[in-house]
Amino acid sequence: MSRSVLPPEIVQVLLKRLSSDDAFRAAFAADPADVLISLGADAGSLSACHTPLASLGGKEEFARAAAQIAGRLEVAGPFNVPFMFESGLKGLQD
Repeated sequence: MSRSVLPPEIVQVLLKRLSSDDAFRAAFAADPADVLISLGADAGSLSACHTPLASLGGKEEFARAAAQIAGRLEVAGPFNVPFMFESGLKGLQD
């Protein structure tokens, strides 16, 4: 798994678009790395992220996650690359 960090502004755009934009969601599910690079993530650290996702979490899950992750970013700092945003968002089921 990649250990690179996504800047908070990329995380915010990513979650907003995953919660609202069907074309963006389809592109992310097909190749997460390409989408993250298009948002400004470091291409060199995303080689493991080109695998298509079997299932992508729902728009509502991402909308709820956006607020929760924003709070965590304020407290914990950088966010590690979330290339496995599969259905259920297991790390966000607090």
